[in-house]
Amino acid sequence: MDVTPDAVISVLETHGVYHLIHGHTHRPAEHQLTVNGRTALRLVVGDWRSVRAMIVSCTPVSCELVDLFAK
Repeated sequence: MDVTPDAVISVLETHGVYHLIHGHTHRPAEHQLTVNGRTALRLVVGDWRSVRAMIVSCTPVSCELVDLFAK
C-alpha cells in the first residue's frame, strides 16, 4: 500500500515542511511535488530486509536517496 500525492501534500502543508522521509513501502523512490508553489521532496527508503541497502544522504542544501549497492 502507498500514500496518495494529495495525502503527502496535506502532511507537508500541515507541518510547514518541504521534505518528507519515510520508509517501508517496499518501493524506494524519490518523488518531487509542488507544495504552496514550492518544490517539495518525498524520499521513500526501502525495507530493512531488501537486497538493496538504501540510505538518505542530506547536506545543508539537499537530500537524496542513495543505493549503497548501485554501481
